[in-house]
Amino acid sequence: MTSRRWALAALGSLLLLAEHAQAAISGQIHARLTIIAGCEVTNGATSTPESPLSDFGLLDFGQHGPTWANPLNASLSGAGNGRLEVACNPSVTGFTVTIDGGLNGDGSTRRLSNGRQTIAYRLFLDASGSDSYSIGQQHNFAVTSGAQVPIPVFGSVVANTRALPAGVYTDTLTVTLDW
Repeated sequence: MTSRRWALAALGSLLLLAEHAQAAISGQIHARLTIIAGCEVTNGATSTPESPLSDFGLLDFGQHGPTWANPLNASLSGAGNGRLEVACNPSVTGFTVTIDGGLNGDGSTRRLSNGRQTIAYRLFLDASGSDSYSIGQQHNFAVTSGAQVPIPVFGSVVANTRALPAGVYTDTLTVTLDW
């Protein structure tokens, strides 16, 4: 009988302890962010890694009659602030920009086209037209202290005294940035 009493007393003690028992478990959560060495291109529009910026802007030479006496100039405009800019992290000290001859170019001249007629144009790094983007030639840009680096793009169509057919003249250029 004593063993039975002892078993009942032990069982009662366990039941009392079970009502007041608490469990505590702890662990860790790990957090991580990986930033790759690289650069990001912006033109004032919003881009994400899932939807990167690929429309760098527009060179709009405007609307004109069939002839013009002076060169037609344009600067890059875009969906945002009209400035093509590159931001790089500190591990990148420079990058290059290369602009191809466009869809209508002939390898030595960029051309606007309306399908039947073409008009030659040139690209420059400065508004004065003294430093040009030659077709396929790389231009070096230095990166300093993680600041936004502007990529200037200016265009010029030479004066035209020969009457050209009416229409919209376009071209599409591919810009390549390497770092």
